[in-house]
Amino acid sequence: MAKKSNSELFSSLLYIIIGVLLIVFRSQTLGWAMTIMGALFVLSGILDLVRTNWAGGAVSLIIGIAILVLGWTATKIVLLVLGILIAIKGIIAVVSVLTKSRKNILEIIFPIISIVIGLMLAFGNGLDVLIVIAGVLLTADGILGLIGSLIKK
Repeated sequence: MAKKSNSELFSSLLYIIIGVLLIVFRSQTLGWAMTIMGALFVLSGILDLVRTNWAGGAVSLIIGIAILVLGWTATKIVLLVLGILIAIKGIIAVVSVLTKSRKNILEIIFPIISIVIGLMLAFGNGLDVLIVIAGVLLTADGILGLIGSLIKK
C-alpha cells in the first residue's frame, strides 16, 4: 500500500509542477516540449544508425529534424486551420438559430463563444488561454491528489 501511496504522491507533485509551469510560461512550455521531443527523436535516430538499423534510424532522424525545424510553423498552421473551422462552425450555428422561429438565448450564446474561441485560436492568443486552463486543471488535480495521498497515510 505504501508503494501506491508514494506513486500517488509523486504523480500529484508532478501534476502541480507541470500545471504551474503551464500557467507561468504558457506557450513557451509547448516550445520546450517540442524541442525535447525533437531532440529525443534525433538521439534515437543516431542510436539506431549506430546499431545499423538504417530504416528506423533514418525515419527517427527525419522526424526529429522536422520537429526541431518546423515545430512552431506546423503548430501555427494547425491552430489557424482549427480556429477558422471552429469559427465557421459557430457562424453556421448562429445562422441556423436565427432562422428558427423560436430562439433560445443559450442556442445563440454557445455559437458566439465558438466564434470567439475560433478567432482567438486562429489569430490571437487562444493557445495561451487553453494552456493556462490546462495548467489550472492540472494544478488543481495535483493538489487534490496530494491532499488525498497525505490523508491516506
